Amino acid sequence: MFSASTIEYLAIIWIIIAILVFPVLLKITAPYGRHTTSKWGPMIDNKLGWILMEVPSLIIFLTLVLTGSNSFTKPLWVLFGIWAIHYFNRSIIFPLRTRTKGKKMPVLIVLAAVFFNLVNASLNGYWLGHVGPEYPDSYLIDPRFIIGAVIFIAGFMINQFADKKLIGLRKGGKQGYFVPRGGLFNYISCPNHFGEIIEWTGFAVMAWNYPATSFAVWTAANLIPRAMSHHKWYKNYFKDYPKNRKAVIPFLY
Repeated sequence: MFSASTIEYLAIIWIIIAILVFPVLLKITAPYGRHTTSKWGPMIDNKLGWILMEVPSLIIFLTLVLTGSNSFTKPLWVLFGIWAIHYFNRSIIFPLRTRTKGKKMPVLIVLAAVFFNLVNASLNGYWLGHVGPEYPDSYLIDPRFIIGAVIFIAGFMINQFADKKLIGLRKGGKQGYFVPRGGLFNYISCPNHFGEIIEWTGFAVMAWNYPATSFAVWTAANLIPRAMSHHKWYKNYFKDYPKNRKAVIPFLY
């Protein structure tokens, strides 16, 4: 059994690691999706790889919370549901919707993502289910919970709109890459990543603990560099790519 203070210390260390690794990630383009390369070792089917690397976060979190001793108050049910909905979509629905037939990703990337998801799901699931302070039902009207929920919903909607737009680019059996347009795509190259960063920032505000904060920090540390790589790729691949678009934060970055 880990104590609450141990989980908090581990989460703080995880945050520090994210901050230290962030400059490195800005210089590395993860080799999957449009950046796929076989130089990183054995490859696996893209859909299968995506499911394998995301589903541990769903299973571990749900298992730890459901087997914990903390009471399932209404706020905990909401936090539990948010995680479950996001990761069921991300690990099952999203990969099955993508049109990536024949594409592959390195096994090394899958393993790295599995490790990342195991750490985040374990910290958050163990905290909420076993050692964190229980949320009273009155926490539903706490400003932190309400503001965080609004932020999360906004991020989730942005993410879903962007995913739908990107998947729709290959509607009708189209192949290759196209410039996405409409909504936040008119301002940034990666509203899908922007939305996910907002989502977990909202979750961190709702949960108001170190494990949730560490996940929000790591989400930004991972997805900002990814968005920068996409943005650079778009500008190189499409000579007429809109010059006013930023990478991930409208008007700024």
